[in-house]
Amino acid sequence: MSRTCTVSLFQGPGNGFTSNNFELEPAARGEVLVAVTACALCRSDLHTIAGRRPCHTPAVLGHEIVGKVVETGGPVNDWNGRLLQPSDRVTWTIAASCHECFYCRNDLPQKCEQLVKYGHSEMGPRGPLGGLSTHCRLLPGTSIFTIPAPLTDQQVVPANCCTATSVAAVRRAGPIRNATVLVMGAGSLGVTVAEYSLREGAEAVVLIDIDSERLKAAESIAGVTVYHNNPPIDDMPEPLSQLTNGRGADIAIDVSGATSAVSSALDWLRTGGRAVLVGSVFHSPPLELDTESVVRKMLTITGLHNYRPEDLAEALEFLSELPDSARSLSLAGTAFSLSDIDNAVAAADSNEHLRVVVTPST
Repeated sequence: MSRTCTVSLFQGPGNGFTSNNFELEPAARGEVLVAVTACALCRSDLHTIAGRRPCHTPAVLGHEIVGKVVETGGPVNDWNGRLLQPSDRVTWTIAASCHECFYCRNDLPQKCEQLVKYGHSEMGPRGPLGGLSTHCRLLPGTSIFTIPAPLTDQQVVPANCCTATSVAAVRRAGPIRNATVLVMGAGSLGVTVAEYSLREGAEAVVLIDIDSERLKAAESIAGVTVYHNNPPIDDMPEPLSQLTNGRGADIAIDVSGATSAVSSALDWLRTGGRAVLVGSVFHSPPLELDTESVVRKMLTITGLHNYRPEDLAEALEFLSELPDSARSLSLAGTAFSLSDIDNAVAAADSNEHLRVVVTPST
């Protein structure tokens, strides 16, 4: 294999990207070198680029990644115990965990005390740990998944962030069968949460956003009612009120991260309802919480940050079951080359696409 990789190196907010070449060291024991075939720009990448999210620089961004194995440091198995081979198409967990610390032992590997996150780390001497590069080095402790044959790279590229997080959010929400689910935020994460909720037995989903364009992707999904909340209202939206006889949602999942949306989601829960907060991953105005209302309504509020490997396994199974048209809901019409990273970022930031994909090695 060629030992040269090309990287779009993020130099910090306002400083943009530079193109750099690096010589790759061979894979150390337990490592896997992957040629990156697709990397989606996640909303968190855009927050980092804009300076809303801290990041040590220079860094290789991009964590929604698909690639092909080019080299392993000795025998390395995928999540299902299969020995990885060159040219295997793979995706992997958003981070490498030690599997031994307090949090790993308590089923929170995404909070590992030795956690290394892909697409969020400063460029190190041994090469890139992110997707905006022709190659990515996978560290020991990374759960690696061989991609099911029916899925194309562009269909599966959101799996290890957007789809797996959606699976985790629904899992955290608790029993969902026959529930009415309120989803705040209609980006790719919100659309996927809506689809997966229905797959898991939800009776109905109300998907809310202030941007009517973002709601269009979900209008054709059976079981989903979209609601354009602009200008924002305080009263319960009519579709949700009708579905629940005025009681409110059984479950609310916020993926927007907007303080006003979180507040509305809690207001529009029924007595005994459950809320999962997913989108608040950057600094935002503090939430004024009416604790008396929480107590009297007997609400359950929980947070979710990232996911467990089992959620990514379920995400891949879920994507494999979807028809091609649904699998492509989260993708841009065209992909961008690594050398066109500035235009890719502009396209992602325009909100014209739910996801924009960069194809570094193709």
